[in-house]
This record gives sequence, structure tokens and C-alpha cells, in this order.
Amino acid sequence: MNGYLCANGWEETLSRELSAAGVGEHFHSPAAGLVVGESHTSGLRYEPIFARQWLPSCIAVKGTSLTELIQALGAALDPVLDSNPLPWTMHCCTPDFYSEDSTHYEFLSGRAALLHEKFIQRMAKYRKRTLEKYQNWETIDEKRPCFIVQAVLTDTDCLWVSTSRRFKTETGRFVPFMRSLIPGSIPHDSQAPCRSYYKLEEAWQQAGIFPRKGDVCIDLGAAPGGWTWAALKRGARVVAVDFAELKPHVENHPHCEHSIDNGYAFMPARPADWMFCDMIVRPMATLGLLERWLEHKACRKFVVNVKFRGKEPETILTAIEELRHKHQLTKLIIKHLYYDRNEITLIGGL
Repeated sequence: MNGYLCANGWEETLSRELSAAGVGEHFHSPAAGLVVGESHTSGLRYEPIFARQWLPSCIAVKGTSLTELIQALGAALDPVLDSNPLPWTMHCCTPDFYSEDSTHYEFLSGRAALLHEKFIQRMAKYRKRTLEKYQNWETIDEKRPCFIVQAVLTDTDCLWVSTSRRFKTETGRFVPFMRSLIPGSIPHDSQAPCRSYYKLEEAWQQAGIFPRKGDVCIDLGAAPGGWTWAALKRGARVVAVDFAELKPHVENHPHCEHSIDNGYAFMPARPADWMFCDMIVRPMATLGLLERWLEHKACRKFVVNVKFRGKEPETILTAIEELRHKHQLTKLIIKHLYYDRNEITLIGGL
């Protein structure tokens, strides 16, 4: 059984994506933010767009009290961890760890943290030798092999547990921790003009690429300047395209040029290093804009948000795949990010 965590409300979309990709069957959602199903071998190499976390070989563990849950968890994990020669780590959470606006599991989040603490105490008492190989999951060395235990609390008496060795996909990304972002790991910026600032920071963190000092960036539909500000902070030069006003500290930045123009129709006189677009337009219009830039080779890299606006994601994903193949976007990343809402983010380059 494979499990996947997603933003609350996106379970059906994720289930359809997984079925269409052929990575398994009989997908269903036993709890908000969680999808499980029978897995195929191909699922080991597929990173879903709408999944935030992968739970390979997951099982449900039950217990009417915290003590019973810990006992049941120990019974499930002891044989696995005792025979495991690798360093191991453990991650306890609730599904909405990956839903910025959700409070569905607010009560259970504290219980998940307590469960983790009590389980480690239990290991110290009964499995000292196994505990010597334990490392904190937030600080474990990503360059070394390790064994990962994931415990997702979906109710006071139900825990979904996954155990697996971490490995890289064909694109070089680590699983089962598919995402580079830990929610909250992007530092708060009191000068960020708007919430969308964090979308771009997350997109860069997800892809592992960032603008370098002196890079030329074009921000289409820039106002009030969230994405422009993110690039300026990294030393880039930004052409912010919008009829609307930017925040004063963005407008007056020495490396910001405010072009009073239509972001949808804008095309630079010479190729830019980056193109950004977070405009609220129809999804196919956004993809048409991106295609024009690709055809003109007007940028080397891009971050583009595609809004759904009530349209079924599957039709948009088909169009994105066509665009990927047409322009040979072998490094294209497509993700529904933590800071995304009714949209997905495309990160790529020529």
C-alpha cells in the first residue's frame, strides 16, 4: 500500500492523477489530506504533482489511547528497525502539515509531537542499541543513505506508518521526502509586499535553483512587487511589468525598472535570465504566454503559476505535457506547492 499526503481538499484530484499515471489502483482517501492505494513498481519513480509527501509501504496502526498507539507502533517497527543497519530518522505529523490555510488537524498536531517524544522514550527503555542509530529528521545528512519512518496521525486512535530507505529518482530528487521545503523554513520577511513572495521562494527551493547576482529577471504582472522583491533580494536586476503601482521600497530599489505595460503582451528586446508570471488570467492563456516566450527563446529559466479558476486540472496537465514535449523541457518541475492555492507552479528552463 502506498500513501500520499496532499493539501486538504485535493484528495480526489490526486487520486485521479495517480490512477492516470498508472502508478497503482484503488486509490481512496481515508482521511483529509491523505490518499492511499495499491502500488505498482512504477510508482517508485513517479513524483506526483499534487502530492507533498510519499508514504511507501504504509499501514494503519490503531490504538484507543496514546499508550496503546505507541505499543502498536513499536510492534510494527521493532522488527524492521532492529534489522536495519542504516541510520534512521522519524517524522511524526498530521496531513495538514502541508496545507497552509488548514486548521483541520489543529488539535492532533500536538498529539503527533507528543507521540514522537513518547516513542523515542520507549525506544530508550526497550531498544537502546537501535536508538543509537537514530538521528533527528530535520538535521539528517541528505548525502548519506538513511532509513525513514513516517508516522501520520489522522485521528486520536489512528496512525498511518511508512518505512522505507531513501533513494533518488531518475531526476535526482530524493524520496520519500519529495519536497525540499519544510513549511515554515522560508524566513518571514516583514518587507515582502504580499503573500505571493513566499510562492516564488518556495519554487526556487523546490527546484534547487535561484537567480544569481546580476541576473536579468522579467516579472510579468508584478504589482505590488512580491516576486520582484524576492529577486532583488538575491542581487538580480528586475524589469517589473505592470500598469499598477509597486510598493515604494520595491519601486525605488536601484535594480528595479518599472515598465508601465501589459504583462500579458510584453516581450523583452533581448533574452532574459528569468521570466516570472503570477498573473490571474485563464489557464490556457497563461500557457499560451509561456509558449510565446519559449518560441522566441526570450528567457533561460522561468517560474509560472497556472490558475485553475474552477477548470478541471486534468485538461490543463495535458496541455502542459504537450508544451513540455514540444519544447523539450526535460527539467520542467510541475508542483502544487505549499503556498499554492487553486493553482500549480511550473519551474523550468531551456
